[in-house]
Amino acid sequence: MRLLLRAIVLLALFFGIYFTLERLVVYPLDPRAIAPSDARISETKLGGMVIWTAPPKRGKPTILYLHGNAGHIAKRTARFQRLMDRGYGLVAPSLRGGNGSKGWPTEKAITNDIRDLYRALTAGHITGAPTVPIIYGESIGAAVAISLSASYMMDHGTPRPRAIVLEAPFTSLKDVAAHMHPQLPLATGLMLSRWPSLERIPQVKSPLLILHGTKDNLIPISMGRALLAAAGSAQKELYAVQGAGHINMWTGDAQRRLYKFLSQF
Repeated sequence: MRLLLRAIVLLALFFGIYFTLERLVVYPLDPRAIAPSDARISETKLGGMVIWTAPPKRGKPTILYLHGNAGHIAKRTARFQRLMDRGYGLVAPSLRGGNGSKGWPTEKAITNDIRDLYRALTAGHITGAPTVPIIYGESIGAAVAISLSASYMMDHGTPRPRAIVLEAPFTSLKDVAAHMHPQLPLATGLMLSRWPSLERIPQVKSPLLILHGTKDNLIPISMGRALLAAAGSAQKELYAVQGAGHINMWTGDAQRRLYKFLSQF
């Protein structure tokens, strides 16, 4: 009995350490609650989730911006300003664990958070009027966007997004782990957060633009191409950002292609 108890304690310690390590590696979010620095952006909350919002100019759509897993949403302020300068509205949630948003980040928890936000947004509870947004997903935010946009989510009267932009998307988190560190246990089936985007993207039907750097060493462009091929969208395109890595995607050429795509909606 003592041996059994010791084994149980050791297993509990192992899994506790393992899942804490996964959280630190997969979601290295900055928890500091920083207010928006641009006066056009307001902060609101949905449950424990902090959300930055800005209204669109007349005739312009709103962009639901799903950020990547590193740093802080405030570091995306320059991007938000460029979108707002062009008249686009903004709804930018902070993933749980970042910028004051409460909760432990896991795939299931984040998925539920963003689904709740999308339903509230399309019902008019976030911006004051029902809004069908364009979704912009950055890195792990692209996996969230794919999960959200899959048609099974939209089967209960919730409208599909007008369009989807994916920046540096991956086929699955396990594929990224295996690509970066094939010798580490994060590449095994123990991962709580898997984000199997390649399995989900055939259900995505909205017009799709993928932006992917040709020199992205974290998420190779081959993953973006695989997602493009599997996507269920009738209108879809991958724009290869020449010379760009994982975090310097917004080159002049990439922005021009992005704005051309957005101008259709």
